[in-house]
Order: sequence, then C-alpha cells, then structure tokens
Amino acid sequence: MLNLTLADLDRLGRSSGFRYRLPASAADLSGEQCVVQGRVEQRRLRPGMTLALSDVIAHQPFEATSESPPAFSAIVMLEGRAGARLAGQAVIGMNPGAGTMVLAEAAPMTAIHPAGQRMRSLNVSLDAPAGIDDPMISELLSTSHRTGHPRLRGWQVPGHLEHAADQLLSGSWHGAMHALLCESIGLQMLALALGSPAREASPDLRVSARDRRMLQRVIDCLQAAPAAEHSLEDLAGLACMSPSSLRLKFQQVYQCSVFGWLREHRLQLACAQLRQGCSVQQAAHFVGYRHATNFATAFRARYGIAPSQLR
Repeated sequence: MLNLTLADLDRLGRSSGFRYRLPASAADLSGEQCVVQGRVEQRRLRPGMTLALSDVIAHQPFEATSESPPAFSAIVMLEGRAGARLAGQAVIGMNPGAGTMVLAEAAPMTAIHPAGQRMRSLNVSLDAPAGIDDPMISELLSTSHRTGHPRLRGWQVPGHLEHAADQLLSGSWHGAMHALLCESIGLQMLALALGSPAREASPDLRVSARDRRMLQRVIDCLQAAPAAEHSLEDLAGLACMSPSSLRLKFQQVYQCSVFGWLREHRLQLACAQLRQGCSVQQAAHFVGYRHATNFATAFRARYGIAPSQLR
C-alpha cells in the first residue's frame, strides 16, 4: 500500500493531463503530507485506450483538473463517492453502483474527492478518434461527439459488471489473466456507457457551503450508527432543515436519497464483514437487518450474487 502526496498524484495524472490540488480549506497542509493511501494502476489496453484502477483511502480532500482531458471517459465507482464537473455544468455525483460518462471535447473537467473514505473505482478513457486504431471504437466515439456540446451524464452499471470489476480490484488475478480481465471490463464499460440512454445531470439547487456542512452532519450520523433506526425528521433536525429540504439537497449533492445512501453504506459494511469471515447472519445483524433473509434479498438485488458467495 503506497502513501501518495500531492506531487505523487500529479506525476500519476500527468499522462492524462490532470493536475491535482487541495481545496482552499486544506491548502495550508504540507506538500509532503499523505493525501491518499492505497493502490493506483494504469494499463494501456490498446492504442488510444487506457484503463485506470484505483483503490485508495482519502486522508485529505483533493481535486483533479484537466484543461484537455481524454476525449471520452467512462467511470465506475465501486465504493466511496466523488463528483465531476465539466465546462460549467452542474456537479454530478459519482456513487457506488452508478457509472459516469464524460464526452469532454477539450472542455475543462474537474473531479472532486471528499476525505475520510475508501474509494474504489475504474476509469476507461479514449483519445480523440484519430488516435484510436480500432475503426469500430473510433466510429462510436465520432458518432457520440456529433452532438456538438460537452456532455456529462450518468449510466446504470449492471450487477455482472460490478461483480467482475470488484474481482479485478481485489488483486486475485495476475499476469495474462489480469490483462485479459482488464481489457474485457474496459470494453464492457465502453459499450455500456456509449450505448446508455441519456440521463443528464439535474439542475443545480444552489446548495450553499453551510448546507453542505449540515449535510455532512447527516453523513457523520449515519456512518457512526449505521444499524440504528433513523428517521427523516430526526436527520432533518440534525441538519437544521425541513425534511423536504433535506431530501432535495441531499439528492442534489450525493445523487441519491438519504436512505438510499444508508442502504448502500450498510451493504458495503456487510461486504467487509463477510470478507473478514463473518456469517451471513452476523453481517446482517451488524448493519441493522433483523432478518438474514431480508438482508440476503437486498444483497442479491444490489450485487447480483448471494452474500454466502462472498465469504
């Protein structure tokens, strides 16, 4: 596991034209201080096509900006949350189980990464069509670019792709098998993102800096007691908002509902418990499910496999 400073991240992102910085709230930190800890791998799948694998813990918030990002990117978040902004568009959230598609067309792009979380993600990127030696992929990219304006949108990640991506990031595959799995998953991400129906980012609701601090209170509460029985009214009181305001602003910032976030967090915790050897019933009770059958149903709906298969 590597400790990466801001300079280390800059070096890794240089090939894709990304520069890294700390937000103003953390700008006074030492340049040698660890920003993220974990593993980052970049693999060139074929000319003009690159897959980046990332499994890191963010100790500091950071942003990555490129004035000339890749012509196309498809991103899958398996764990953690981030945001992306393209050419003045509203920030779109990148959440577990959801994909993000970026058709940059030389428009500046910024990725926003909050601190205090583990982030596991895959990013397949393409150069301009002229730099791709596969005529089919080049034509698909050219067709997408004929819309004439920068686009940033979400796409649904099917369970089978998410499961395969999780296996890839687990590090259990090596050598030629790892390379084949990288190319297979990269091509699936490319096909699914380019073929997905448009789901444009919703309009910005002008969530203020104070609102974001109050929403972080809600996140902290849910993380501190994931198994508790939370109510929207209690959480709204904690955030000093009405329930309807909390619902709308939480959706705007995190691109999911309050209880959708909690459900995802519980299932992620349950995955960790299962990998550590806990039984299905123990994992279910740990994250607040009273009945293991209800937990198993939710787990299968989310990941496409039974929880017993993860142990």
